[in-house]
Amino acid sequence: MAAPAGNWNFTDSMGMSHSVALQKNKISIDGGEPVKINKYRSKESNMIVSVYQIPNNQGDDLKLCIKGKEPVLAVNGVNVATGEKYAPDKMPGWIWVFYILFIIEFFLVMGGAIGGAINAGGAFFCSAIAVGKKMNGVAKFFACLGVFIAVSVVEVILAIVITGALNGLL
Repeated sequence: MAAPAGNWNFTDSMGMSHSVALQKNKISIDGGEPVKINKYRSKESNMIVSVYQIPNNQGDDLKLCIKGKEPVLAVNGVNVATGEKYAPDKMPGWIWVFYILFIIEFFLVMGGAIGGAINAGGAFFCSAIAVGKKMNGVAKFFACLGVFIAVSVVEVILAIVITGALNGLL
């Protein structure tokens, strides 16, 4: 998979023009030497969005946010490319309930590679729902509950089938 790339030009709060270039997981500020982007990784990063706090001397808040292959440079909460307000997606606190449920289910129902892949997929899908903008908080919670129930049903059925096959019952 190709790394995200982008070029942005913006004017800071002091009226000075700057450029930021992202290529091959390295960032160059104002034409300077490219630096590995992970050096600037922020604690705001989560399972869905990687956030990088870009340093500057003018006191502006520069954040490079990468969601999939879509990088967004935000200066003082404004998307440089669109001029619209922008904030990185944040995970709601209740998502941890589902993470813990998926971990418990992994140990109680179906461990191993198959169980781990199914539970990790469920957790990732719930994370994507939780940061989505199309539903309100209650709808997101119940959608994640539905995902958890669906994953649980699939795991129980797979566990029964695999156990039966291993014991020669099927």
